[in-house]
Amino acid sequence: MASQTASANRDELSRIAAYLIRTCGLTEDDFLRVIEEQRRSGVGFVDAVLNLKLASPADIEAARSATHAIKTLPQARPRIELKALHDPFTAHAEAIRSLRTALLMQLERLPRNDGFTNVVAVCSAQRGEGRSLLAAELAASLAQLDAPTLLIDADLRTPRQQRLFEVPDAPGLAEALTQSGPGQMLTVDGLPHLSLLTAGQDRSKPLERLSQPEFRELMQGYSRRYRHVVIDTPAIEACPDALAVVAAVRNVLLVVHRHQCRLSAAQSALSRLHAANGRVVGSVLQDFAKTTRPRRTRRL
Repeated sequence: MASQTASANRDELSRIAAYLIRTCGLTEDDFLRVIEEQRRSGVGFVDAVLNLKLASPADIEAARSATHAIKTLPQARPRIELKALHDPFTAHAEAIRSLRTALLMQLERLPRNDGFTNVVAVCSAQRGEGRSLLAAELAASLAQLDAPTLLIDADLRTPRQQRLFEVPDAPGLAEALTQSGPGQMLTVDGLPHLSLLTAGQDRSKPLERLSQPEFRELMQGYSRRYRHVVIDTPAIEACPDALAVVAAVRNVLLVVHRHQCRLSAAQSALSRLHAANGRVVGSVLQDFAKTTRPRRTRRL
């Protein structure tokens, strides 16, 4: 009887561990830290995970209440619009790689005690400037460096990433923020180091959710688990949601479309980013008729 109980406990822990890997992004290094914490403090697996803040109590509860057979999550598949992925030898793909290099150099210059030196919010003044496409291609390019990378869709009003990667609605950022369940980290076909967190299913009260302290805490957790975190945000002119994201993570990559963005809109966006304590670590001038061209980085 005792052996059966022990076996059942091991099975439960295995299911919890598998759930946390799929939904919270726990890595091999995280599990080594958990083992060390267990040895140091003598606590069990779950308590060690909580002590290290690798998951929240809500995550653990969701893992325990999950079905015994953990369903395989859908795999994201990049659509043809993500040209840099489907044709890596074009001038556009080379521009994305150049942007990646410039961005990493700029982030490397930030103070190490900043807390979010590996997180960047991709923002634009207006809709239709190619922000979501650029965020997806940049995240994929970072992942191609064999670095664990997370792409987050923080546009809870008109999310785009789930369409760009052909995935159905799934629990995502919205659920993680409401603690109704952890967001599901989706894997991406052909990009083993890229994870995708969609906007989620229950996207009511977007500004309130992105403005709460839990959003910053969630981003802190992701910044520890991933080498790079790229956040897609709504257009600044359309709603203040992007400013709530920027207030939490600070770093901004500003996207401007050459023939679409009004100068007054770009100036207003810069002013509002400054008011939100944002820090422009790079800017991109988009020209859909030609290619994406990274411009010289600038700061607020």
